[in-house]
Amino acid sequence: MSSELRLDEVLRRIDVYGRLAFGGQVVAAMGMLAAPAIFVVACILPFALWDDNRGEALFFWLGGWVLAVLTEAGGIALGVFCWRWSGDWITEWPGYAVGFAIAGAANALLAYLLTSTPSPVPASFAIAIGAAFAAGFVIAGNLAGTKVLADQREQRQREREIARRR
Repeated sequence: MSSELRLDEVLRRIDVYGRLAFGGQVVAAMGMLAAPAIFVVACILPFALWDDNRGEALFFWLGGWVLAVLTEAGGIALGVFCWRWSGDWITEWPGYAVGFAIAGAANALLAYLLTSTPSPVPASFAIAIGAAFAAGFVIAGNLAGTKVLADQREQRQREREIARRR
């Protein structure tokens, strides 16, 4: 009986959908933060490196623009997709601030992995995105807004009791 109570308590504390949604929103914020950096690099770097071959510079310039736009659109789309499962606390400013801070740190990790380590490019992306998602998943239950989740649980419990009485 006591093991059932402990398991029940653990399940009440974990709002899996909210945690998954916040992890996804952190990854989405990574894309939203990376897109402007890609855009700026794409506007400067091709013309600094290929001043004698304007065709190649133009190709990388336009390709960088397309990559930045697709990265931003992907970040926004993932954020909107994950939003439907997020709790109310995620849509308040502390949730956004923490999410974008984790995303900024993950983007810095990605930049470090791509430029300073011999790890393959796909592995660098997998490590950075996985770390961002995991950090968002773990931190989601420990943010200041978790009181909202506790209130929601209490309200659900009251609704269940009312339904049982009927």
